[in-house]
Amino acid sequence: LSEGINAGQGLGIEIIATFQLVLCVLATTDRRRNDVSGSAPLAIGLSVALGHLLAIDYTGCGINPARSFGSALIANNFENHWIFWVGPIIGGASAALIYDFILAPRTSDLTDRMKVWTSGQVEEYDLEGDDMNSRVEMKPK
Repeated sequence: LSEGINAGQGLGIEIIATFQLVLCVLATTDRRRNDVSGSAPLAIGLSVALGHLLAIDYTGCGINPARSFGSALIANNFENHWIFWVGPIIGGASAALIYDFILAPRTSDLTDRMKVWTSGQVEEYDLEGDDMNSRVEMKPK
């Protein structure tokens, strides 16, 4: 962490930087969307650049625990290293949940979406099939 940045601020910066990156990746690579035009790799690259431009002066912009671990290992400096694991995990999970449940839910019925939380049952599942509109029902054993 840079001088003057405490652990809470660093954690917040890592959460936000990872959140915007993961949200960009999910939104640009979602096969269900037909309104995305342009280059997904360019959009993701610009999102990484934005995250680095905003966060590198404060935390070094980890946004990837593996990259942060390699740097800490070489420098033998693990002070506040937990920030670079917890921040991206929270940011990435938050982005995935917000995208799947609020921005682009797989079903419009709230009760179907909440079954994941209550019973672990997922009714719709993408199995990388050729037919993008196919539905596969998953049932617990």
